[in-house]
Amino acid sequence: MYIPLYVKTNYSLLSSLIKIDDVIEYAKKNNISSCVINDKSMYGTMEFIKKCEKNNIKPIISLAINYSNSEIVLFATNYDGYKSLIKLSTINSKRNIEIEDLKEYNNGLLIVIPYSDFIKDLYDELSIVFNEVYIGFSNKSEEEKITFTSNKVFFKEALYLEKRDYELLKYLYLIRDSKTIHDEVIYDLFNHELYTDDILSLSSSIGLSKTFEIVDKCNVIFPSPKLLLPIYKDTKGMDPKDYLFELSKAGLSRRLDGNIPDNYKKRLSHELNIINEMGFCNYFLVVYDFIKFAKKNKILVGPGRGSAAGSLVSYSLGITDIDPLKYDLLFERFLNPERKTMPDIDTDFPDDRREEVIKYVEEKYGEKNVAGIITFGTLGVKQVIRDVSRVLSIPIYKVDSLSKFIPGFTKDSIEKFYHENEVFRTRIDSDKDLTKMYNIARKIEGFPRHTSHHAAGIIMSDDPLDEVIPLTYSDNEYISSYSMEYLEDLGLLKMDFLGLKNLSIINNILNDIKTNYDIDIDFSKIPLDDKLALDVFKKADTVGIFQFESDGMKNFLKKLEPDSFEDIFAAIALFRPGPASNIDTYIRRKKGLEKITYLDPCLEPILKNTYGIFIYQEQIIQVANVYAGYTLGEADILRRAMSKKKVDLLKSEEDRFIKKSLEKNRDLETSKKIFNLILNFAGYGFNRSHSVAYSIIAYKMAYLKVRYKNEFFANLLNSVIGSEAKTKEYIEEAKANNIEVEKPDINISTDKYIVSNGKIIYPFSNLKSVGIVSSKSILKARSNKFIDIYDTFSKLVIEHVPVNTLEALIYSDSFKRFGYNKKTLINNLDSLINYAELTKDLDPSLVMKPEIEEYFEFSDDEVLLQEKNIFGFYLSHHPTANYYKDNKDIIKVNEINKYFNRKVNLLLLVERIKTINTKKGDKMAFVTGSDETKSISITLFPKTYNKYSNLSVGDIIKVNGNVERRYNEYQVIVDTINKLN
Repeated sequence: MYIPLYVKTNYSLLSSLIKIDDVIEYAKKNNISSCVINDKSMYGTMEFIKKCEKNNIKPIISLAINYSNSEIVLFATNYDGYKSLIKLSTINSKRNIEIEDLKEYNNGLLIVIPYSDFIKDLYDELSIVFNEVYIGFSNKSEEEKITFTSNKVFFKEALYLEKRDYELLKYLYLIRDSKTIHDEVIYDLFNHELYTDDILSLSSSIGLSKTFEIVDKCNVIFPSPKLLLPIYKDTKGMDPKDYLFELSKAGLSRRLDGNIPDNYKKRLSHELNIINEMGFCNYFLVVYDFIKFAKKNKILVGPGRGSAAGSLVSYSLGITDIDPLKYDLLFERFLNPERKTMPDIDTDFPDDRREEVIKYVEEKYGEKNVAGIITFGTLGVKQVIRDVSRVLSIPIYKVDSLSKFIPGFTKDSIEKFYHENEVFRTRIDSDKDLTKMYNIARKIEGFPRHTSHHAAGIIMSDDPLDEVIPLTYSDNEYISSYSMEYLEDLGLLKMDFLGLKNLSIINNILNDIKTNYDIDIDFSKIPLDDKLALDVFKKADTVGIFQFESDGMKNFLKKLEPDSFEDIFAAIALFRPGPASNIDTYIRRKKGLEKITYLDPCLEPILKNTYGIFIYQEQIIQVANVYAGYTLGEADILRRAMSKKKVDLLKSEEDRFIKKSLEKNRDLETSKKIFNLILNFAGYGFNRSHSVAYSIIAYKMAYLKVRYKNEFFANLLNSVIGSEAKTKEYIEEAKANNIEVEKPDINISTDKYIVSNGKIIYPFSNLKSVGIVSSKSILKARSNKFIDIYDTFSKLVIEHVPVNTLEALIYSDSFKRFGYNKKTLINNLDSLINYAELTKDLDPSLVMKPEIEEYFEFSDDEVLLQEKNIFGFYLSHHPTANYYKDNKDIIKVNEINKYFNRKVNLLLLVERIKTINTKKGDKMAFVTGSDETKSISITLFPKTYNKYSNLSVGDIIKVNGNVERRYNEYQVIVDTINKLN
């Protein structure tokens, strides 16, 4: 059977309709023993190899490259050839391949040059470089024209499976090239099917037999992978093992003030021996090194994350700031020799300084020894609808009407939405353009669309990475050409350098505390037994607190009433799908309302802190160890097996668990109950180490919030500049904490929120019509303080601050210090700008200052409207504030939780009205209203709505109704409404 040698897959991004699975299926269906793909990158190579091996098919590793205005195709005949391909692929991702590259990297390669009219010169040139050069032809005519060599092979480019797919390829090209069907563009679409009738006329041709010759010559055998960890070179002449041991002992002594208890000594020795036995000493030293760099350069490092927080070595080296013995964290959950996997030390850095750490390791270990990891953006369901619709010139409103049926993140296919959503299906079926779009989209959905960088993953190696894997040059740096799941099998270790916004917020808070009060706070030394910080959680005052900000979590905290740090990290673990079913039991047992029971007395020390309830993965490991006699390493393997829920595997594990339990003289029925208990829990148990690590960040943020409120809220607001909704929410919360947020001041404000005289000053950058760029211009103009309104406008205009920005500054009251009201400045704006324009070329002392004609200020309603337009909300005071003196029986929205199931009166500004029809066809409405503290939803059922159907956005209303709760949100069911404006 003929073996296609020239096959492009959809990893030739938006240039082929063939998937790797199609190639495999084609081979299986036709009893072909070998497969080939040859894209212009090696993105799909490792996936192709793995899938071939799984199906007992020999993979032929190949690469197409552009050289001298032609495409040539290289085949690896052995492992050296594979290494040559990855070198050339890496080079080709950065620049064009040149003859010198081919001379340097031709070992183990043969080459096929697809036919063209000028093929002879190229053949002669490349024959000097390569021992084996073939000419590829795709039809009888081409074959007959090749007379200068007998090394000619049937070589027809395949871009789709069957002839009928040719038109579909056009749409893929149009997406790739950002064209539409109305653009005049001609593509080569025909004769690119995987199997072709042309081979029937070539069955006796030497060209067909040459395909088998090439396949027989290509035999890449990968050597057994070895660990390719980077080598730490600053060991001061010591063996890495000895250096790690000495550093760890010295670090632990420093952590414990020179007094190391025996259990710590024993644990440290145990961990170090395992680390050395598994060959990871250098790995720990490398992580220690870049974290030391970060701390030395005042880059805040997270206290730890994931199972690495269970390592005493990590704590001793300063990699984490969590004492694993204090919190009963298990090293075996992180690393053990019975589970042969790579260690996984992931590190959090401030998201605005993460790149500095990556740059450090690149400079220290080498540009090609450190790389990011590739990911692929795909034609997901929303993306494929938009891309194909654009190509077909379908109006955007039709596209939007379909997209609204699709959630933001979904793995479901367009076909599933079509078959399961009647309205979605009807819209497609009733519109011929949408029908065409659907039929195209469902065939190309899921294809790789573009490359991207893994958000956090970095690989490091002692060997140059392009001797192991192909690299892709992207955004001025190298990333792997293989995606994450294929790297570990090649001996490469992924490390996550995570950028955490909350660490940036914390870092900035600490810097501001230093600037404002000359107080140095070491984040790692903030105490975890602080009552005021704990009260933040007990009162659910957790707006802005990492992991604890959602309304659902706040409601949980109110029920839980945490009174210890243990409760804080239990909350993180419990507030997740699965464990959440234990929340009520946990709270009742914590408050003594339900008896705590244990299936066996030996479980009490393990489950006591969680009131007899399984919450953490580590508890499974401990139970299997203590109850059934598993080693901790074996117990972790049991935990992993249980979490995968494979029936055959679980049966054998159950038999083993029962057998080992009985060997310890445990009761049979109890043993079965315990196994089933941990089996049911294993799929959703949380990593205690991770829970502790993230709770430390949350607790310390609470400490800063309660002690340095101004700095806390200023930096919280800085983190959401550009988000009107979050800015409004955080400003409301700041005001609820008795913090004043002042309007901008032309001589004080900057491009971020700052604290001045005990108040938070609004930045220029968050004003509409100003933004970051104009903010920079304003600050540049203000290199010295502005003296008066004339000096101010002169300098602003000279720095090209536009008129609409000047108007925004006026309406935001930024010039209030100069004594002119907003209406006066607006009405004199042209004169001020004319004056400023003259000062561009003349000394200001030579230009006559215009007389400023004064006007009465805008009305209160106009001022409030301007404020709403420029800030996006009411900053100085809310429109409802004017009505409180005549309405003494009002409660504020931020106190609504105190009045659950009671009648209340509210003063609200109507912000949004959503009217719907009930099942009976009656109208009702959901109204969003706000006072100066918060927004709330009020509900008008049909009878009430009929009375107040003339309600409008902008109305000030007094509402009487009953406080209820829906989906953890408080709302008011309206009885009566009085309009006040």
